[in-house]
Amino acid sequence: MRDVAWRSGLTITALAVLVILGPGLSCSSGHRLIEQATGQTPQAQIVAYMAAIARGDRQAALAAWTISDLSNDSLKARREAMTDALLASGPQIEYRIEEFEWWRTCCEPAVIHDPDQAGGASVRVSIKGRNLPETVHIFDILVPGGYWGEAMGNPVRHWTIVDVYPETEAPLAWTVRGW
Repeated sequence: MRDVAWRSGLTITALAVLVILGPGLSCSSGHRLIEQATGQTPQAQIVAYMAAIARGDRQAALAAWTISDLSNDSLKARREAMTDALLASGPQIEYRIEEFEWWRTCCEPAVIHDPDQAGGASVRVSIKGRNLPETVHIFDILVPGGYWGEAMGNPVRHWTIVDVYPETEAPLAWTVRGW
């Protein structure tokens, strides 16, 4: 309940800033404020998934990890197996977001240094739990349909987890990186 009140207050504040500053506020700053206020950031997606894991809420964890290609049986199997393996650690599971690799998803996908123009993020997360030694997992998080940034006026992004896997494995959903 506190989380809802906090987000509502932050959303109202962000919208007020946009109204007051109007044209003086860059599109990037504006969408970043709204994304943070509404929980639409890569970090928020990781936190939501891991919070569901810690609560033992399998359905919420699965809902946080979107599969857009329902014909990808390997990805569906990974989603179920990875979620169940993490759930086995129970509420003692701990995680730490280590590093972001931001990706441009328009035109020619490539690593970029400006997160405001990113449509993809590959995030290294250290996870450990009761039945899980500390390992690094990669969370691939994308804006569905891609993100064109400045070319489309920097609209607010809606991020979604598309894959989670140990760093020793290859991605199944977002293979543009060539790993």
